[in-house]
Amino acid sequence: MEKLVCVAHNKAVTNTEIIAKYFARSHNEIIHALRDLKRDCGATFSKENFIEQGSNDLHWITCAGFLILSGLFMGSRDARFKIIFFDAFAKAQEEISDSKHNIPQTVRDELSSLHAI
Repeated sequence: MEKLVCVAHNKAVTNTEIIAKYFARSHNEIIHALRDLKRDCGATFSKENFIEQGSNDLHWITCAGFLILSGLFMGSRDARFKIIFFDAFAKAQEEISDSKHNIPQTVRDELSSLHAI
């Protein structure tokens, strides 16, 4: 099973492609909704919780951002997926609290760069 939430920049995050997949929506639909939310939520909240990843419209989404974005999804199936995501966010947050993720951000960025090679 695909990991729904991971740790990036010392935050528990998911991404817009995963959200689109699990909520049976197109990535373009998620991005369109996200653009409206970013405007409505303001620059500070958006910058912290909807993190752009390059030019392909992929965004990392924090738990707070997911809470706002997933509020647009209605229905019993959507409610079940929200619970699954919230559980995944809680587990990722526990990982952040563990010492294995408490390394300086600059070192973590360097390790990510090496992993990309």
